[in-house]
Amino acid sequence: MAAPQPEPGRSRLPELLKANRMKQVDLANYLDVSPALISRIIAGERLFSYPLAARAAFKLGCTMEELHEWDLC
Repeated sequence: MAAPQPEPGRSRLPELLKANRMKQVDLANYLDVSPALISRIIAGERLFSYPLAARAAFKLGCTMEELHEWDLC
């Protein structure tokens, strides 16, 4: 049987944005994406692409893994 694979869970963006005194629109502008995309990521409807996750993590002072909670499936 295969080992469980981690899956991204709840977005940690709200707490990371607050810790960095940023708003969703600030991050969206930095990433050059729509604020709606950031809202969808927070709602769990979308995931960051690898390049966007790297840039978001850099801006928020965290690792890409810290952008989400992780669930073992």
